Amino acid sequence: MGLTFLCAALAAVSVSFVDGVGYMGVRPPSLKQCCYKDIDKAHFSYDNNLCEGPDNWCKVHPCWTTCASKNSQSPININTGLTRYKRYPRLKFEKILRRVLANVRNNGHAPYFEVHDRYDDEITVRNVPERPSQKEYNFAQIHIQLGQDQTNGSEHSIDNVFKPMEAQVVFYDKDYEDVTDAKSKKRGLVVMSVMVEVYGQKPENDACGCDQETCTVRYARRLSALMEKYYEKVRRYPLASINPTFWSFLSLPKKCWYNRCGKTPTKEFIKNRCEKEEPDTRPFRVFEGITPLDVLPYDTNRFYTYSGSLTSPPCYETVQWIVYKCPIKVSAKAFQMLQLVEDSHLKPLPQLGTRRPQQNMNVPVYRSYLK
Repeated sequence: MGLTFLCAALAAVSVSFVDGVGYMGVRPPSLKQCCYKDIDKAHFSYDNNLCEGPDNWCKVHPCWTTCASKNSQSPININTGLTRYKRYPRLKFEKILRRVLANVRNNGHAPYFEVHDRYDDEITVRNVPERPSQKEYNFAQIHIQLGQDQTNGSEHSIDNVFKPMEAQVVFYDKDYEDVTDAKSKKRGLVVMSVMVEVYGQKPENDACGCDQETCTVRYARRLSALMEKYYEKVRRYPLASINPTFWSFLSLPKKCWYNRCGKTPTKEFIKNRCEKEEPDTRPFRVFEGITPLDVLPYDTNRFYTYSGSLTSPPCYETVQWIVYKCPIKVSAKAFQMLQLVEDSHLKPLPQLGTRRPQQNMNVPVYRSYLK
C-alpha cells in the first residue's frame, strides 16, 4: 500500500517546486542558454543534445561544478562480483511506524514528497553503514525516478539490470537545520534506494520473498484511496509564477566566463551564491502522512552501500547510498499516473525521464550479506 500510494499522489499534483536526489528549488523553464549568472534562473536538462544536458551540468552555473568530479559521482552500476562483504549492524529506526504530515511538490523537474517542517525530526535512523553508529539522521524526503520506458527508469542498476523506477528515501544529518543545509556538508545525507517493478510484468528477482499477490494487496489499497481523493486535482504545471521576462534574457551572459568543472565550490561560495529562493507557492498537503515503510522492501537486510553524490545539480559528494538488493512492486496504474506529471515545459516526465546517466566511478561498494 506504500509506494503506489505515493505514485498516485504524485500524478495528482502540478504545483510548483524539488527532485532526483539533489536539486533544491524550482527548476525554471530553459532560457536556451548554456550558462546562467542567477542560480534561481539556472536550468538543467536530461537531453544530452543540449548545452544544458548532463555532460554540461558543471558549466551551467558555478555552483554546479562538482557535477564533473571524478571522485564519487552517482548513480553507478553495482557489479556484485566486485563488491566486498562487510558485516554491518542493523539499521536502527526510531518511530518508523508513525506517519508524519507531508507536502508533495513538483519543481518542474520531478515530483517528490517532503516531510512537513514541524515533523522532520520525528522519524530517524542510525547505525548507517560507514558512518558513526550513534550519528542520527532525520527522515526528510521521498523521490521517485523514472525513465523513458517501462524497463529502464532506475538510476542505479545491479549487474547492469535496470528497473522501471527507483524510489529514493532521503535522510539528513540531525546536526543541521534541514536537508537543504545538510546537502553540501561532508557526510550530510543518507539515501536509501529501492528498485521498483511494475505489477504484472515478469518478476526479475524471485528470491526476495515478495510474491505478486502479496505485493498487490500491500500497495493497491492506498492507490485506490488516493485516486479517489486526488485524481480530480491533477493540473498542468503552473508556469505563471516563474515565466521568464524580457529583462531575464537581457541579463544572461553572452558566453560562459568560467570553467572550474570538477572542483567543489567553497563553503563561503555555496552560502553566498548557491542557495535558491523558495517561490511563494502553496504545496499540496498530504494529510495521510508518509513513512519510509511506504517504500522499503520486505528484506532490508541485504543491501549495497557506497559513498556517492546527489544525482542532479549541484551533485555534491555528500551521500552515503544504501541500495537494497530486493525490489518492490507498484501497479501499472500507479506507474501510469506518475507518467502524467508534467515538467516545467509542460512535457510529460517520460519524454526525457528523470534519471542521470550512470557515472564511471571506481568507488568501493560493500554488500551486507554473504553470497
